[in-house]
Amino acid sequence: MTSGLAPRAWRGYFEGSRLLENELERRLKESADMDLGDFNVLLVLSEAEQGRMRMGDLARALAFAPGRLTYRVAALEKAGLVSREPCPADRRGTDAVLTDAGRTRLRKARPVHARHVEELFLGDLDREALEVLDRVFGPLRARLLDGRASDPGDAHD
Repeated sequence: MTSGLAPRAWRGYFEGSRLLENELERRLKESADMDLGDFNVLLVLSEAEQGRMRMGDLARALAFAPGRLTYRVAALEKAGLVSREPCPADRRGTDAVLTDAGRTRLRKARPVHARHVEELFLGDLDREALEVLDRVFGPLRARLLDGRASDPGDAHD
């Protein structure tokens, strides 16, 4: 590997992803009055069985620290978009549950966010570039999630 290529690739990824995330955040807030973190919580819950997940599993899926997720879910609960309920399988645990209002809010924000992602990022990529992203970030995400899942100090329900 060329010595300058690796640092240049890292910097392009690091700075580019932060700039992209900031712009997506700005646009989603402006167009749907929702921040990206809230959108992602609602999205992951909408994809979960019965719209519910244990808080620890949700934190891992979102790459959130458990305390940070607790704060965010409390705000979403106050807005009526999520509720917290005892886990049916283990009453000691707590599930985050997507409410009907949360589904409605996500249904309105989702196409707007998808359009922004397309405009800012995916629309400029050809199939080859998308395949590279998938080859690089699919396994990276899985590897990091597996590592988090095995860290007993990271998941609190």
